[in-house]
Amino acid sequence: MTGASLGDVILEVEHLETHLDTKMGLVKAVDGVSFSLRRGETLGIVGESGSGKSMTALSILRLAPRPAARIVGGRVLLDGKDLLRHGAEEMRRVRGRFISMVLQDPQTSLNPVYTIGGQIAEAIAMHRDVPRPELLSRAVAALRRVRVAAPEQRVRDHPHQLSGGMKQRVVGAIASSCEPRVLIADEPTTALDATIQAQYLRLLKDIQRESGLSIIFITHDFGIVADMCDQVAVMYGGRIVEYGPVRAIFNTPAHPYTQALLSSVPAVDRTVERLYSIPGQPPSLWDLPPGCRFEPRCRWAEPRCRREYPPVLPGRGAGDAAHSASCWKLEDPEWDNPRC
Repeated sequence: MTGASLGDVILEVEHLETHLDTKMGLVKAVDGVSFSLRRGETLGIVGESGSGKSMTALSILRLAPRPAARIVGGRVLLDGKDLLRHGAEEMRRVRGRFISMVLQDPQTSLNPVYTIGGQIAEAIAMHRDVPRPELLSRAVAALRRVRVAAPEQRVRDHPHQLSGGMKQRVVGAIASSCEPRVLIADEPTTALDATIQAQYLRLLKDIQRESGLSIIFITHDFGIVADMCDQVAVMYGGRIVEYGPVRAIFNTPAHPYTQALLSSVPAVDRTVERLYSIPGQPPSLWDLPPGCRFEPRCRWAEPRCRREYPPVLPGRGAGDAAHSASCWKLEDPEWDNPRC
């Protein structure tokens, strides 16, 4: 848990749908995703590659790749205002100022021909009425905020002069330079070694504690989820299949897919000959079955799982009213959250 003082709901996503027109057919990349985020809260979004995590984040920011991708339904409410109704110019004022995103690879986020200071100053100038002579000092302050050593020197450096961990901090400085209310971090620690990853996560928690920042953290790593997140959304086949407090997800996982993911995590307290792996492959999003999308890979599947998609049902964790999952097994009173 982050330990932050949680406030009112700042971001609410309701039945978000994003489709892509491809040569193979219509792809339902995001298919009715709903969740909420409070001030000072961290929501973790987990799932295998291709489950719709990054496309959900890009859709929130209206950055889904066009012309293939189009948002066909839902609402994205930031402070009660629907971002899906904003025009292009209005969205440019929202991005960076009220909601920002840190991408997985910092190398693709930084322009190699411009200095670090110039790129941070550009983001500040776009959203803040700051006199030009003050922009460099604001850039230095942004680097100092993310614990970059010798920021007065680094603002004159180019991206190729920095290490991977330092580039990721610079991207974080750009994203937080205008003090947004929501930060979306899309697997920002994937390319970092364990030590630098721990430092980066601690930095995010410090910034959150100081500013009340709300974070959506997209990751494959359940260790990060346990350390960073207050709430967890488990995605599969473009949908959220389980949602709830992090403690409920770990202690009483309700969906067979969540159980399988947790069983795939190596345990330090026991030795096994072979790590568990989930059989089969994720579904093709252009040829989705009418029933549960995890059914072909689920050891507890039954006939109705193939015919009809399960409704959202309450989980079994004591006192976790916000815990829910889409699984027919939750209607069975003898279903007892088994692990694989």
